[in-house]
Amino acid sequence: MLKISKKVSMYIICMFISSLILLFYIVNKYSLPNLDILLFWTILSVIAESLIVVLPSGAGLSVGFAISLATIVAEGPLAAVLVTSIGITLRIAKVKNRGFIHIFNTPIYKTIFNISQSIIVTGISGILYFYVNEQLYKEIVDFSLFTIIVVILVHTLLNTILLSILFTLIKEEKFIKNWLNNVKGVYLSAFAVGTLGVIIALAYISYGSGAVLLFFGPLLLARYSFKLYMDTKHMYIETIHALTKTIEAKDSYTSGHACRVAEYSVKLAKALNLSDRKIENIKTAALLHDIGKIGIDDEILKKPGKLTDVEYNMIKQHPVIGSDILKDVDFLDEVAKIIKYHHERYDGRGYPEGLKADKIPLEAAILSIADVYDAMTTDRPYRGALTKEKAIKEIKENSGTQFHPKLTDAFIKIIRQEISKELLENVG
Repeated sequence: MLKISKKVSMYIICMFISSLILLFYIVNKYSLPNLDILLFWTILSVIAESLIVVLPSGAGLSVGFAISLATIVAEGPLAAVLVTSIGITLRIAKVKNRGFIHIFNTPIYKTIFNISQSIIVTGISGILYFYVNEQLYKEIVDFSLFTIIVVILVHTLLNTILLSILFTLIKEEKFIKNWLNNVKGVYLSAFAVGTLGVIIALAYISYGSGAVLLFFGPLLLARYSFKLYMDTKHMYIETIHALTKTIEAKDSYTSGHACRVAEYSVKLAKALNLSDRKIENIKTAALLHDIGKIGIDDEILKKPGKLTDVEYNMIKQHPVIGSDILKDVDFLDEVAKIIKYHHERYDGRGYPEGLKADKIPLEAAILSIADVYDAMTTDRPYRGALTKEKAIKEIKENSGTQFHPKLTDAFIKIIRQEISKELLENVG
């Protein structure tokens, strides 16, 4: 079982206490509908929450927000809080490679966090809905477009902030970076799902519970479409890893090389505060940077001695071959450029085009330093591995010639942190 830090524990405890205080206020301020109505919305919530889609970040996305918003509009904050919280507690979600996830196999701290977050986000959103309507119209109305927009914005903001604080404490990263990662693209989906929630609420108010079921279908269809998108993305990632294994199968000396280069490249890109899209492109390029070696003869790749000029010129073609293989794939065109230029040098003496200084794409320069470092610190047919300290020395000496000077200090800092971490683990 994963151990959580004291900071994370304190945060979850604060969330739990805050949710209880808010729940106490809502219970005393708002009323509940009849039990059969509450049960109706709760069943819909459990179904919606069970159809969760797990994102790469580890967070889950469901269409439960639509039911939550519909319950706020139709039945009020207290009903919405109970319906949403019960839905999250009783959900049984199928997650790839993990089977069915439910309350009995979920760590207690996760369950407490999820329920507390649900009470806080749904409760405040529900209170806000009625407060804004009262202030603007001097009476509680069933529906106001302005109020709905405000509620969707606040609901999404609160949800992403609370989740980002948790990720910040767990990953020990900057809050703003985690928040931007979580909020990116969420508002559009929130408005889409929220719109369906409003339609469901209006259908219920106008025609009763039977009409709700007519609009529950499109809600499930929206979830299916998003799940299909995520599955396609997962297949793309799996294909990348399969290609990486194919490349490494040609040369046993480079086994694990691409994954290590990807890890170094991503760390450096994050240290430079590059965008998520650029980081993703760099990671993909790192995994596939040697794909062009498929077109190089095995005898040359595995030759233990020094290469002839002819053989070396053939090796130098692999970035171009790799780029040509990938450039016509729509979502890999930027990756292809990174791969093409990852053997360029800052002083212009690299290949294939002899680009110099800032003419070299930054992503390619990042990949270059990560690639060279890993090559230096692993065994090759023509030489043994260098120690990490010797490799650092080589990088320092080649700063401004082979490597972009902007990158060398940042990369060395990352490696030194890695060395320190290994020493502490060995001592422990």
